Amino acid sequence: MARYEIPANHSNTCLGKILTCILLLTLVSPMDVIAAQEPASPIGVIREYVELEERKNYSSLLREFGNNKRLPKGFELQTLLALKHYPELRNTRINFIVDDVSIPLSSRPHWSSMLRSAKNRTYLVIIDNEREGSREALLLKNQPFNAQVGIIGHELSHTVYYLERSFFGIVGNALCQLTDCRIKFERATDRRLIDYGLGWQRFDHATFVRSRISQDRASAFTAEGGGGAYMSPAEIMRIMEGHEVYSD
Repeated sequence: MARYEIPANHSNTCLGKILTCILLLTLVSPMDVIAAQEPASPIGVIREYVELEERKNYSSLLREFGNNKRLPKGFELQTLLALKHYPELRNTRINFIVDDVSIPLSSRPHWSSMLRSAKNRTYLVIIDNEREGSREALLLKNQPFNAQVGIIGHELSHTVYYLERSFFGIVGNALCQLTDCRIKFERATDRRLIDYGLGWQRFDHATFVRSRISQDRASAFTAEGGGGAYMSPAEIMRIMEGHEVYSD
């Protein structure tokens, strides 16, 4: 889930209107905003990551995928397993932050590095740690291990996408979040994640969250939620069934 904030008074100023027009004129086409990259190399598919089995691999995972990463406390192993599916991010600077924020998870380039080349930027993945009521299921700490890998993988799918974006392209994505374009943007992110071999993990995440929030388990499995922005378990399953990476 990638979210951005634009100052409330920005569009009310002459300069703000001019800048907005310039940005809109310099953006690429809407289809480019949601285009998904092909994985850098074939990625193996794991039906389920089991914490006790993966814990013994932690040191080797950290050596191979932990470079330039500030891992989130309590979710280090899950993050490394998700990173394993994104070879492009091996040396990318990514800071994972766990804090009381308004969105369960979000990802974006750090504002101070926006003008740098994509490979030299610092990217953020922010994880919420406080939420009340039935929405507690959205908190990473309350989800099963395999599902945690899946939703972290969703945020890293955003990061991979940003590697191909210029400064103005990222601003275009920010504006996209304010319109129905966000629906295509998030669904393309899920599709990209599936292409990178994390479909089962995202399937388990979608199934867990929807079953906890919805009163009707059957509807939760098939119905599109969040305005259709995020794929349902049934949609994820249909894509995997026709995907050569998941043929086994």
